[in-house]
Amino acid sequence: MNRLMKKIGILSAVFVTAIAVYFVWNQKNTEKSDVMVYTSMDEASLPVVYSDMYGRKMNLLHGYTQDMKQTVSREALTVLPPNRSMNIQISDYKGSIQGIEYEVRSMDLGRLVERTTIDQWDQGEEGVTATLPIQNLLAKDKEYLLILSLDTSGNGKLLYYTRIVWTDSTNAKDMIDFAVDFTTKTFDYDQARQLTTYLETSEGEDNSSLGHVTIRSSFTQLTWGGLSVKPVGDIRVTLKDLNGIMCSVRLDYEVSRDGEGDIQELYEVEDSFTMKWDSRRIYLMDFERDTNQIFSGQKGLFSGKRIMLGISNQDEIRTAKSPSGDFLAYAVNRDLWTYDQSREHAVKVFSFRSGEDDGLRSGYDQHDIKILSVKDNGDVDFLVYGYMNRGIHEGGLGVAMYQYSSQDNATTERFFTPVTRSFDMLKEDIGQLAHVGSNGMLYLMADRAVYGIDLNSNEYMVLADSLVVGGYAVSSSERRFAWQESSDFYGAGVVHLMDLDTGVKREITGGEDNIYRPLGFVGDDFIYGIARKGDVWVQNGRTKDAPMYRIEIMDQGGNIVKEYENENVYIADVSVDASRIHLTQVVKSGDQSYVSSKQDTIVCNQELTGGEMEGIGWYASEDRRKLYFVQLEKEAASKDVRITVPKKVAYETTEVVELKSNGRTQENRFYAYGGGCYLGSSRSFTDALALAYDKMGVVTDKNQEIVWNRVNRPPSRNMKEPLKTGAAFLRNLEGFTENGITGDGVLMLDARGCTLNQVLYFIGHGCPVAAYNLQGGYLLLSGYDSYNVTVYNPVSGESQKMGLNDASAYFAGQGNDFVCGVFME
Repeated sequence: MNRLMKKIGILSAVFVTAIAVYFVWNQKNTEKSDVMVYTSMDEASLPVVYSDMYGRKMNLLHGYTQDMKQTVSREALTVLPPNRSMNIQISDYKGSIQGIEYEVRSMDLGRLVERTTIDQWDQGEEGVTATLPIQNLLAKDKEYLLILSLDTSGNGKLLYYTRIVWTDSTNAKDMIDFAVDFTTKTFDYDQARQLTTYLETSEGEDNSSLGHVTIRSSFTQLTWGGLSVKPVGDIRVTLKDLNGIMCSVRLDYEVSRDGEGDIQELYEVEDSFTMKWDSRRIYLMDFERDTNQIFSGQKGLFSGKRIMLGISNQDEIRTAKSPSGDFLAYAVNRDLWTYDQSREHAVKVFSFRSGEDDGLRSGYDQHDIKILSVKDNGDVDFLVYGYMNRGIHEGGLGVAMYQYSSQDNATTERFFTPVTRSFDMLKEDIGQLAHVGSNGMLYLMADRAVYGIDLNSNEYMVLADSLVVGGYAVSSSERRFAWQESSDFYGAGVVHLMDLDTGVKREITGGEDNIYRPLGFVGDDFIYGIARKGDVWVQNGRTKDAPMYRIEIMDQGGNIVKEYENENVYIADVSVDASRIHLTQVVKSGDQSYVSSKQDTIVCNQELTGGEMEGIGWYASEDRRKLYFVQLEKEAASKDVRITVPKKVAYETTEVVELKSNGRTQENRFYAYGGGCYLGSSRSFTDALALAYDKMGVVTDKNQEIVWNRVNRPPSRNMKEPLKTGAAFLRNLEGFTENGITGDGVLMLDARGCTLNQVLYFIGHGCPVAAYNLQGGYLLLSGYDSYNVTVYNPVSGESQKMGLNDASAYFAGQGNDFVCGVFME
């Protein structure tokens, strides 16, 4: 008996020891895992494509499984060699290429220039190399869209998009080399001294963060604040724009640093260059560097009442918490985490990153995460939108909705909806509205429409479509949405106001002579304006505004809590800044004419929340400058924090939801690009130009055709016969009311508010500019050089020259009221 008990005791001790060893081993391996991955999400498998340009492998392109038309064409610009033979390298990873085809089209897709099938390519250890023998059908210095089609054995047909240009200019090579050399030297303090001549260091520049560095930053900022960072892997080079002697280049790379203790810090970096070529030197016109630390989730980052996120940019961080405040969700640099403060348990809920590939595909940055809700049991609803790097939708661009179950420790995809817009444009929409209501509906904006999706059935309804900017408003909490019934920018007979939590909708309307305009929200209180139908402000044949005689503010219960109205005073413009409403007032000066009056401000007492940055703080580190962190309410002990990932990502119940609205607005929109980045869009050409101007950028139409370019303008131009040269433009000038393309192919642009210098671009490209005066007549600007502008009087038929400064002052005094034209091919 004693011998038996002794054996049992020994076996029990061995068993307990084995269990203890297992848990210690498991804990150590969890601590060592810096980047946790999902074994249940398929690894990235689509090939990537490079172009060979100027002896470099550059312009990394990602494949799409859906036809993106020209919406993603601004990802890269490929300069063709003199013989137009475009050499490409395809990293196919699995040797899956079965066919290669390409087509060249005009940017508006209206003209097919060439479609060619490639019969031969070389298969090597690093992938496939091939040559696209583009035919001699291209106009010099004109951009075209190239669509490369790959037939693959495992993924079917894949599409890759780039703009191409055939040019005699060789300036781009020098500027690309300059950019790479510039970035490389920033890692060596002594070599970086050569870069000081390119900086425009300003005392007013914010040097508090290494997350964002510009050409105006200090030399210390440029050289990483003295941090010992090292490049990891190759620098990826992308040519974004080439306009004559101007060039935009983007460099993407990673750097690492040994942090405190055993924490290894890894950063994603993006350098953007805008350069001007000169035979004597290259001028750096603009430089920006964005650095974002990849949150590794190591235990040492959880300490005290903080989760340290490190060096980042504010727009890369979002947070939300459960009603009780125990559970936090935070999205940082395209990864989603949750943290249970009571149990000190962190979960990496979602990430496309992988430890299995080279990061070119799983680390692609054209997507983001939107946290929708966090429940008290730790469940999280969220969206992943943009390009899908991995998983069953790899190569698609759209919106995927996921639900994370804390109890099951699993993430389930509810639906995926494909979108044929660029990621930046989709981000504009999702950034305005994506909200889960307590009624089980997900409301989101996509392509100027708002949809309500029933999360129980995945059925959807179109809540509003054909939305125009200025014709709708969303509260900062995204709980309330207002929109007018018509697509008229200046108002409608009915404005709808909906509580997206409850689904309760109100209609704001009144007498037949009134029109209503949604103006915005202070908190969840709705601001709208009321105008009379006849009170239209018309100047030189174009509607300038429809001034409102009354402003009202309605609370969540439908009660009018504030009215603003002054006799004989109208409101022409309204802007909302936190709890302040700024009013621009005018008074009537005649039939359909007004003159400026005073400014006024309404101050509201509405309590405002911190939004997606609530709960995020920062402090100034001595060596790393501004460091961001998630603020905790309870102390976290690093050694006690448990870090896990979901056991699976489930797709069994997912559906593909094709969102289709009832109609499409015909609103003409203009898109601004600069520094290789999308800057925004506007229905106003003047506003879009203002976005692009400081960035040495361009303005395009919806087809990505360039309609204005700050740089690409000849130094002088003179039209000897402006009436003949601009005949098609002048035929459409009388009766012109709004932006649009005429029947004879002229894009007419309302450029009211632009400066004289800005509209000289159109003269340089062969179209005179109409400059209206306050009396309703106009002059034609028909030429310019470095000192003068030529002004043609269509009544007298005489031309005269005015000094540029004098002319600028004169036309500014007349309201800078210009109408411009672009002869579209």
